[in-house]
Amino acid sequence: MKLSLIASLLCIAGLAHAQTASPAGNAENGKRIFIKDGCYGCHGYDGHGGTGAKLAPRPIAAAAFIAYVRHPSPSGMPIFTSKVISDADLMDIWAYLKSIPEPPAVKDIPLLNQ
Repeated sequence: MKLSLIASLLCIAGLAHAQTASPAGNAENGKRIFIKDGCYGCHGYDGHGGTGAKLAPRPIAAAAFIAYVRHPSPSGMPIFTSKVISDADLMDIWAYLKSIPEPPAVKDIPLLNQ
């Protein structure tokens, strides 16, 4: 268990170091992969959650996102190794999640203010 935790932390640290600049990604491709790989089934089409965690808007840092996908906690989420989905594809998914706008504030929804 300790070895697993250390490996996860090293992975996160390595990814964070590799991404000193703002990470890039292709949001359009990320949306395609998010749907193709079935992420929407648990996280919803817009990443706002469902049976899975809320991922958008404002996803966690890219390095933490990739590390979690590779080594999820015992939450029921399957492990996605680099053989299943590449880091580049995960960066595209992260860019898609980052591109999802904030929902409107309740005060700005006329029907809710009647």
